[in-house]
Amino acid sequence: MVKDNGWKIVHYQADFDSGNMIPYKISRFLALALVCGTLANPALSDDTKPAPLSRTTSEVPLTSAKGRPYRLLISVPNAPAPAEGYPVIYVLDGDGWFRPAVDVARMREYEKLAPAIVVGVGYPSGAFFDADGRSYDFTLPGSTDPDFDGVKLGGADEFLSFLTGTLKPWVKERYKVDPNTQILFGHSLGGSFVLHALFKAPDSFNVLIAASPAIPFSNRIALKEEPAFEANPARTKPCVMVTVGSLESHPSAALMEDYRRYFTKHPEAIPGQTADQAVKEMFADKGGYDKADDTKQLAERLIKSGVHASFVEFDGEEHMSAAINALNRGIPFALRPAP
Repeated sequence: MVKDNGWKIVHYQADFDSGNMIPYKISRFLALALVCGTLANPALSDDTKPAPLSRTTSEVPLTSAKGRPYRLLISVPNAPAPAEGYPVIYVLDGDGWFRPAVDVARMREYEKLAPAIVVGVGYPSGAFFDADGRSYDFTLPGSTDPDFDGVKLGGADEFLSFLTGTLKPWVKERYKVDPNTQILFGHSLGGSFVLHALFKAPDSFNVLIAASPAIPFSNRIALKEEPAFEANPARTKPCVMVTVGSLESHPSAALMEDYRRYFTKHPEAIPGQTADQAVKEMFADKGGYDKADDTKQLAERLIKSGVHASFVEFDGEEHMSAAINALNRGIPFALRPAP
């Protein structure tokens, strides 16, 4: 609320954790600056410093050693790097999750955590999820699944080499980065890939966030490296967060109705099926499988083996929505000092 006649200024700051709004008064000087627009538009101010929390975003093509093309989305704070360098958050499925990750990083910076570079690893198509790209990059060699017939799988080792051998050095050459705060985020198949990076190369990232990992995929192939990992003394080096939505195995009636309405309006998306048939097939109960419990058990095994791991289940969240919660919870987990 702004009343310029009496200079009574009340600013409402969001308390992002509780959802409450906390009113507090700000000074006459700041109020005048806001009314005149000098803080809202740094170009109108005599102060040449960048606006607080402002960022520069760029889009850069990068090719792997094997010739696979990627589209990087990079967000860098317009502020001097900390003495130790910027933390770097690498976000898989960057075309989908880069912007939410940047918003969370800015919000957490506002709440006094370190400013961080966010690197979204996307594909030239720019699709929200590039099915061909992610299906190959995020799956282990030997992966098979009837839902992926005709899709090339099994490139996880190659993709891990790209991240560690090409992308991370590329970022390091161009920005002042903190080598001790290198963070990897992945969701769904991307979450399974994060587990692969943890199991195969636990020293490749300092913090790994595996959101809603697709554990059942290809006869649970993502866990085949777990026994060898448990014998690896390097397993205690990284911090790990594993997350899941409580409704991932049992979607809400509201979500199912969303799909039913969409399929009714777009029958071309489900040729040969009715909307009810398509929804029933999409949300079929897979033998009573409880993904939340399965994911929790994975986290408990990691903790038991000595990993600095944390598990979070998001009540009332389904598979896609849980990704946003994972970013909101995972980024501060990554930026705060390790326990």
